[in-house]
This record gives sequence, structure tokens and C-alpha cells, in this order.
Amino acid sequence: MTGTTDAAGVFLLGLGAQKAGTSWLHAQLNRRRDADFGFLKEYHIHDALTLPAAGFSGRSRRSLLKPRTWRRQRFLERPERYYAYFTSLLKRPGIQLTGDITPSYSGLSSNTLQAIQRGFAAQDIPVRPVFLMRDPIERIISSLRMHRRKQGLRDSAGELQALHQLCHERPDRITLRSDYGHTLQALKQAFGLEHCFIGTYETLFDQNCWSELCRFLEIPYEEPQWNQEVNVSRTNTALPDELLAKLGQWQGPTLEAVQLHCPELDLKQLWPTASRWCCAG
Repeated sequence: MTGTTDAAGVFLLGLGAQKAGTSWLHAQLNRRRDADFGFLKEYHIHDALTLPAAGFSGRSRRSLLKPRTWRRQRFLERPERYYAYFTSLLKRPGIQLTGDITPSYSGLSSNTLQAIQRGFAAQDIPVRPVFLMRDPIERIISSLRMHRRKQGLRDSAGELQALHQLCHERPDRITLRSDYGHTLQALKQAFGLEHCFIGTYETLFDQNCWSELCRFLEIPYEEPQWNQEVNVSRTNTALPDELLAKLGQWQGPTLEAVQLHCPELDLKQLWPTASRWCCAG
């Protein structure tokens, strides 16, 4: 990955994946004195405009009363305001980094990614795409647990039933967030993977990875809060082999796509769950 510029700052375009460390990433970067990510972590602009399956295009009268939602709605009505807003953040004294880290951007097309690049190029701001992946089976499990936790549900029987249902239905909203192959191909076409930061959740909390990310974003290295936990989803539910095999069958193409696009990654070591069950049978 490469990325050096003489510009006064850069825009981080975070494309997920969901439950792959993006909340922790935002927390660490946004606490820096030389960074300002504005009033949201996830702006949900480009998915709302071009990706109905992501589910962020709708709005209610009640939600429009919230200041954050109202400001976001102005971006949706006139997308040029989105680019102007982040440009204004980078013009603030001492600010070198801003960005939008929206995990469902993982489903954006290469055309949309190129449009984002052109929008910031018109402001003389370089875009730095960052895509974090996680063992796809572990990611789906963690995502389900997060949604159940938000609903106050923590029982093991319900979790197993919900996972079986996901494997049977394979809903678009889940498939969209797990299709690493689509994201990597879109990034390759729009930017070239050599101009992107492609990382993994499993190595994110490592000094070497963090140092590499800081260089990519052209910001000085600062020690993050390694032990800070953000949106952690834990249960003690033991998953039966039958269920893991179903998840593996579902996520097999994702594992193959990452192996194709990122042959330098040792996925057997990084993703033992997917490596076992996606290849089983």
C-alpha cells in the first residue's frame, strides 16, 4: 500500500467490515489532536444514495428532529455539501485527518468509489481507503450477537436458532457485509489495492499494523488505547459442528475471494474457524 501527498490533510474512507474493529479504529483516531471526524462515525451517505439493500435510505419525521440526522439529511439532498463539510474540517488549525467510517460502504460499487474520489479530488483532498476484514464466520456470529444484545437477548437457545435461520435465509443485509470479494474487487478497480489499506481484525491490535496504518494515513505514530473495548459482543454459547458447517458452506466463496486478492495473508493462521469449516466436506 502506498500513499504520500503534499496536501494539507487526507480523507479516510472506511469501508468496514462490520464487527471488524471499525468502532475501535474510529475511537483511537478521533481522540487525536490532529484528527477531526465530525459529528458522526458512520455518515451513511453513499450507501443511502446507491445501495438500497443496506437499509439506510429511509427516514422518519421523528428522526429528522435529531440534529445529527438533520445535518446528514442535508448531505443526502445535496451531496456536494458532504465534500464541503469534510474539506472545512481539514481547514481547521492542526487538523490533518478526517473521514467517514461506514461499514456498509463495503457494498459500494467501483463506480461509486470513483465518484467519491472525484468529489474529494475537486477539493484537492486525497482519499485513503481502509478496509478491515475478519474471519467471515466469526464476523457473522459477532454481528448476530450484537443485534441480539441491543434487543436485550442473550439466551443461548435463541442465538442458535437465529444462526440457523440466517444460514437458511442468507439475507441480503448480511451477505452484503460479508462479501469481501466484492469489496476488494471494487477497491481494485477504483483505486488499485496497492493504494488501499487492507487489514484484518486479527492483526489490528498490533503495534506493527498500527504503525503501518499511521504511515498510510500520513499522520505521526501515537500509541492507541490497546485495551479499550468498543461494541464487544460476548456470550458463552457453544456452536455445534453442524451449524459451523452450514456457516462454512455459506462463507466459502468469501474465503476463496480473499485468498485470490490477498495471497500474502496467512488465512489458515489468521482465520482458523473459516479455514476449517469453509473447506470442510
